Amino acid sequence: MEGNALDDIIFERDYRRTQEDVDRTSTAIKIFSQAFNGSFIKDYIAAMDAIPKVIVAEDQKNYEYLLSRCDTVAKQNRWKVKGVVDYHRWYSYIELTMPRAEFDDADSLALLREAAERAATVTFEAQKDGVVKLHIMIDYFQELISEEYRSYLEYEAISKDEKLAEMVGIQPLPLEMEQQVQKMNAILDRFDAETEFDRTTVFSALLDRMPNEENQTLDRMIELAEKLLKAALEEQTEE
Repeated sequence: MEGNALDDIIFERDYRRTQEDVDRTSTAIKIFSQAFNGSFIKDYIAAMDAIPKVIVAEDQKNYEYLLSRCDTVAKQNRWKVKGVVDYHRWYSYIELTMPRAEFDDADSLALLREAAERAATVTFEAQKDGVVKLHIMIDYFQELISEEYRSYLEYEAISKDEKLAEMVGIQPLPLEMEQQVQKMNAILDRFDAETEFDRTTVFSALLDRMPNEENQTLDRMIELAEKLLKAALEEQTEE
């Protein structure tokens, strides 16, 4: 019988950080610290807050579904559940508070899988009083903004912080892009002031149109915005 004994199966790898990893992390932490302690975060958040927001229908369904599932599991396990949709800071999350991070039945394990599939992030965090919080973040809102314009706002916010710009090696903001964005903002301002259409509706229509355009650039978006503005003003004049 001893000759037929199976050997133990042991898998082991050492992924602990090397000194090179520590050096890289140290540089990253310095950049991260400057981003938060300098002007970048404040400027970028202010710029993004000014962008019109819409509710993402699919993520709204995900939030409502996960909130219902969390409520069911919390009730079964005598946990605490909290769901928030914040229309002032534009985010949503669900929070489960439990005595320990233990998911030991089919329903609670299914909840973890569903959260991983439907949420933007899932985080466990130990609290000072010994309890554990499961934080589920859902992308409930979306800015009416193109990726090109989002990159511009990020670029501009970094450029305003000279120390951060030097740390990440960013070049001065291209004058052409800055002029393009200013021109688009001026057109949207005119929609608000001179027509019955608000900037949110107009910008949403432009974003919907752009995927069908062969030339998907800011210049083309500005051209379309100018045509829409001209048509709207002419229609009002005729009335």
